[in-house]
Amino acid sequence: MDNVLLFEYSLSNKEQIFDDANKKEIIVITDNAKKKNKAISGNERLIELITAYHAMYGKLTKKQDDDIIKEMDSILFKVQHMNYSAFSQYFMVWDMPYSVLQTEKEKERIRLLRGLLIKYIKDRHSMYLSHGYSNIILQVLSDNYSHKRSGPTGINKIIMLAEKAGFKRYQKDNNIEKDSFYLLPDKKDGEKHFKNICKIRGISFKWSKAKQGKMPDCYIQKGSKAYIIEHKHKKGGGGGQYGAIVEIVDLLKYTDKNISYVAFMDGVMFNELIEASTDNKMSKAKNDIYKYLNKNKNNYFVNTVGFSKLLQSI
Repeated sequence: MDNVLLFEYSLSNKEQIFDDANKKEIIVITDNAKKKNKAISGNERLIELITAYHAMYGKLTKKQDDDIIKEMDSILFKVQHMNYSAFSQYFMVWDMPYSVLQTEKEKERIRLLRGLLIKYIKDRHSMYLSHGYSNIILQVLSDNYSHKRSGPTGINKIIMLAEKAGFKRYQKDNNIEKDSFYLLPDKKDGEKHFKNICKIRGISFKWSKAKQGKMPDCYIQKGSKAYIIEHKHKKGGGGGQYGAIVEIVDLLKYTDKNISYVAFMDGVMFNELIEASTDNKMSKAKNDIYKYLNKNKNNYFVNTVGFSKLLQSI
């Protein structure tokens, strides 16, 4: 398949904003308020303990005080998703992220937790009681942090498309010189197998050496032909985002016998290449893509639709 035509085919098919492969959802609460799970029960118990501590503050014995704080500590750091509770989020007001508190030794964590609880009761608890606490906060904050989940979504998309095209995951008994399979060099044991394949097939993979030993996201083999794939998912512009395009375009500079280097970019930033004007960075990146594709006819730059078409063609 002609690599320039495939790039232009990709440009003619915009990336879709709502791509299920890029969904980073974690469901924390139940789908019905009448149902409870550990997160909901933990959150409700946490609120009960805060309310009790507030009502009895100054009247508690040392043992009663310790018992409440220790139970709160147990809920906060042993029940999954309690980092999304209103109380846990308040920690950030004092520049003390939940993750930092979580790593403290128990004695120090208890001390800090007691101080935070007193501050929380003064600053937030009555306010939240007035408006009404809700378990919805757990899901809302889970959704809010979705953008921080790098997760395996890109790899999952490659796997999905590769398997749809008929490729099976690499097995140790595969014939490295003849069989068809896909391998994930950046995953457990994948690097070892990938390096062995490169040694047997005489693949220099100089891009990796230039990137301090970085492994590609996927290796796909069809008999004597092989495809080394680097994937980038980008949501929008900005200096850091543009740097990712420069890195992936750089892959196209390299060449090896019977090897195709495939730069696979999805996400809406790919769409900026379609509209690239003559006086911006995206235009330069687009020109570089054309230059390297014309120089190395085995290499490809594709989006989701283009990658799927490439896989179907091999």
